Amino acid sequence: MSLLKRIEKGASDTFFRTRLLARYGTMHPEQAKLPGCDHPIAIDPADPCAVKKVLKASMRGRISDNLVFWREFNQHLKPGLGVDVGLSYGECLFGTRYSPQTRLYGFEANPRLIPHLQKSRELHPDGERMTITHCLVGAESGEDRSFFIDLDWSEMSSAVTTADHSHRREETQVATRAIDDVIPPADSAGAKLLFKFDIEGFESPALLGFQRVLDDAATSVGLIEYDAAFTTRAGVDCGDYLDWLRERFRVFYIGNLAKRLLLPLPDNGRDRHLTDPAKGYHGDLVLVGRGSEGGWLPPSWTIEEGHLSG
Repeated sequence: MSLLKRIEKGASDTFFRTRLLARYGTMHPEQAKLPGCDHPIAIDPADPCAVKKVLKASMRGRISDNLVFWREFNQHLKPGLGVDVGLSYGECLFGTRYSPQTRLYGFEANPRLIPHLQKSRELHPDGERMTITHCLVGAESGEDRSFFIDLDWSEMSSAVTTADHSHRREETQVATRAIDDVIPPADSAGAKLLFKFDIEGFESPALLGFQRVLDDAATSVGLIEYDAAFTTRAGVDCGDYLDWLRERFRVFYIGNLAKRLLLPLPDNGRDRHLTDPAKGYHGDLVLVGRGSEGGWLPPSWTIEEGHLSG
């Protein structure tokens, strides 16, 4: 790093610490308020991921793309059921208010995050309608599985091994649960369903254990992370997975979040740009159940035909 860059970074860090102290009265707050929220969420101030993605981002008035999607579709759909898989610190689940009829379920495999999530649930005005489940979400409930806690960046913890050895990791065993076994039919039958999956390549088996809830719902709209390399490491063929998604859902990708623009995922069979892990395709996909009722798209969002480039 050049001398100028070091000076700039030092000045930025000093400014952040000054603002942090002024806002929270401490350099190591255990709670933070997201922009647009009156209630706080609980965090681990010793986690660099929480400092950068929650504390620093909120001080700059920024929220994640996932939270933009979650808030706007929640406000439009007023779902009866919300499901957030891969909570991290729960920015999506805890980052908005809900209609009185909404039942909410959050799933997180990292045991180090569960105490913070339970605290955030207690702090949330709608917390009584939230259920937090510590498990590894899978195709079916069964035996414990290995889970790799990233000790340097909590968000990168995963059930999928990685060739990147630059981070310290700790292996633990976590119970596997299918979402269908956690959410009672009474909460999914005929419901408008909003869901989000962000579990580092384990989305495919998690969706297989979500079929009954999806079938129960009258309307289902969700956001999932798709990463060709992580999906492959999870033992899933990317081409088969995308074919299955296209059969089960209308599949879009976000062409321009600022413009609220959705583009249909091209139906190019086994396009290597999408399926080859060496190509490194990574992005968020919007899934809409094939049997969903109309009117699922917020009026500020549009759908336009388009093609992936590059």
